[in-house]
Amino acid sequence: MTLNPFRRDYPVSLSDVQDEINRLLDRVVHGGLSTRPLDGQEWAPLVDIYESPDRFILRAELPGLDAADIDVSLVGEVLTLKGVKPAPPEDPATGRRIRGERRFGGFNRSIELPGPVDASQILAVCRRGVLEVTLPKSASSRPKSIQVKVED
Repeated sequence: MTLNPFRRDYPVSLSDVQDEINRLLDRVVHGGLSTRPLDGQEWAPLVDIYESPDRFILRAELPGLDAADIDVSLVGEVLTLKGVKPAPPEDPATGRRIRGERRFGGFNRSIELPGPVDASQILAVCRRGVLEVTLPKSASSRPKSIQVKVED
């Protein structure tokens, strides 16, 4: 008997490989292991954080949620996003679900900011499923320009 590692008895596609990786990751996440940003949750919003000289801007993907469904809080330098993304009701007329990739349920995402912010000036706006939180830096953490005098 010879082993041929390149012989295939069945067709393999990139979609098959992706499905197998997804199944493996599901086993890891649902097996009680914690992986950031999920930390044991079914899902967590994906975020981007930007920094300018006077502010931080956080953008989080929250498709299907309204502003009333999202709680944003700041404790020290940790920004927390909380909410619940409800599962749509089952519709018998739609038929049997043969694939389910969308995630639903509660989420709690905490992000440590790289510096102090002015909590009284924070602005959070939700547009088309994207939450944008503008966090002005505190005056003490903003860069300061110091004029140097030249003496002859």
